[in-house]
Amino acid sequence: MSNSGNIEFVGYDLGHGETAIGRAYSGSAREPEILEYMGERSFVTAVAKGKTGVRIGAQAVNLVAIGDRKDHVWVKFKSRDITDDATQIPTRLFTKTLFTDLAKDKKIQGLSQSQFIVGCPSGWDAQDRKNYTGLIQSAGLKTVRIVPESRAALMTALEQGYLSLEAARSSVLIVDIGSSTTDFTYCMDLDAEDVGHNVLGSGLLDTLIFERNLERQPERKKIEKLIARYPYYRPIMEYWCRLAKEQYFNGEETSVEMIRRLPVAGGVLFEIRMDKADAKAILKAPIPALNGFNWPETFDYALKEAVQGLGGRAPQTVLLTGGASRLPLVAPACEKAFPDARVVRGAEPEFAIARGLAWLGRFEYLHASFQDAVAELVSEGGPVFEKAKTASEGLGDILAPVLVDALIKACVVPAFADWRKGKIENLDGVEAVLNERVQMWLGSDEAQSTLRPAIENWFAELQRSIEHITDPLCRDHGLPAMVLSLDDNAHISRHLEGLSVAAPQVASLENDTALAGTTVSAILIGVLLAKANLLAPLLANPIGIAVGGALGVGGFFFGRKALEGKLRSAKIPILARKLMTNSRVRKAANSQRDELIKSVATAWNDEAASRFTQELITTLETAFLQRTHERAVLFLL
Repeated sequence: MSNSGNIEFVGYDLGHGETAIGRAYSGSAREPEILEYMGERSFVTAVAKGKTGVRIGAQAVNLVAIGDRKDHVWVKFKSRDITDDATQIPTRLFTKTLFTDLAKDKKIQGLSQSQFIVGCPSGWDAQDRKNYTGLIQSAGLKTVRIVPESRAALMTALEQGYLSLEAARSSVLIVDIGSSTTDFTYCMDLDAEDVGHNVLGSGLLDTLIFERNLERQPERKKIEKLIARYPYYRPIMEYWCRLAKEQYFNGEETSVEMIRRLPVAGGVLFEIRMDKADAKAILKAPIPALNGFNWPETFDYALKEAVQGLGGRAPQTVLLTGGASRLPLVAPACEKAFPDARVVRGAEPEFAIARGLAWLGRFEYLHASFQDAVAELVSEGGPVFEKAKTASEGLGDILAPVLVDALIKACVVPAFADWRKGKIENLDGVEAVLNERVQMWLGSDEAQSTLRPAIENWFAELQRSIEHITDPLCRDHGLPAMVLSLDDNAHISRHLEGLSVAAPQVASLENDTALAGTTVSAILIGVLLAKANLLAPLLANPIGIAVGGALGVGGFFFGRKALEGKLRSAKIPILARKLMTNSRVRKAANSQRDELIKSVATAWNDEAASRFTQELITTLETAFLQRTHERAVLFLL
């Protein structure tokens, strides 16, 4: 890498029920790691504050279970109401404790050194994100960026390969099933739109599991009395039930049993069991928070609402994220709701957001670094700028011979042929007609096809020269060497094709070399003809002498004087004109070819080179910067 140091990006997926942390580095292409906290990769979003200090995760749960009843406890505190103390206080305590501990364990560089990418629901607006940024920073995190969790989910899907770039850039519906909500986000060409948000979280199932297990406890009354006096014990026991649920559904649906001790009368045991019968009963049980419907019924209804919210748009892919997406009913329900879509889910959906956030931080850093480096190349004085300037200034020497030969054939000979036939009254008329014909010819397809071969060779040489600069830059940023190559016709066509000579603005090009046939012609018309008569040498000497000699006018054998005198305006008889054959005209013109070439090259250098240089630089800059955006996805692979 060309940057100094190895920047660390920490993805912070603070969930309503559980939290996960991802980590990536700017100098590594490895998949972001999921960091452990107290031995757990996914830990409960809980914080307790007491005489012994602040504890989070499982430690907070254990502190409550065995500690002082006066301890302050917060669980399920994440909320959009960020300015509420009930959200601010626990979020600040949880965040500061978490990352301070991780820094002490050398798992992250530090609260000031690491860059933190924090996820938020897609439905949060700019003010919500601003408030959330301030809250996270108040916990001591210096560099914080809030991004929609949907983007993180797409990043992970692309990184792990179960979603192709083509699929990601088409239409994707992200179904994120968390502990408290289910969010539906529609993405088209990587742009996200919130199309549904509800309270259908997997935590509702935790509540059912808790209630079902509470009913069969031998010490049920003592446990209920404890909860009545200290309400925060209930979400703690529901968390234990969630562990049993995850163990059951994440495995092969084999029976799960666990025991937890509660601080009642010397220690009351809370026994938790989850088996096939429990799972069946729980999924069929009506839930008051869902108006008496069970969880699968409500999920089906939520999918129907999402279909309506899409307004007829049919996603090509349905991407499932969140630990609860492992529930066996989720994928079939999505397939039924979206029969034409491909339903995909990663191996570890519970970590999709945390990984994606870290990866997104690295990607955006690399992309920005690459953009800056490319911009420097084409800035004034930059290496590509200088290469293009030198090439533009030398283009006149390349075009002049081709242009002169073509103009003699396409314009000079036909103009004198018309004069010979009497269609043009005198030689003054020939000069006027020549200027018109040159302008018309330069704007023709024939002119472009005539100029194109010379320009193809010119541009190819320029391209090779530029690639000696851009290829190492790409490699320095971990990209294939030819990422900035200009020989991709599909890309360059948007910049170098169809440059109408009638409108010399650089708009687009059919291929790398179309820059030639059109822009050059436009500049020749707009600049050279207006300020430097390309065919002045022809009209000044050889043809005048030839005409004079052919007509036997001995007094006019003196170059420009011949054309500036009576012969220019004289109405020479048609019969006499026939002596001036096409062969004689070509011979006279060719005898002055070197002077014509020099005249055209000088006119280009004096009048056109600077303008063409600016148009070329603008074209290259546009092409490179857009190529940078188009190739940005390579940072994802």
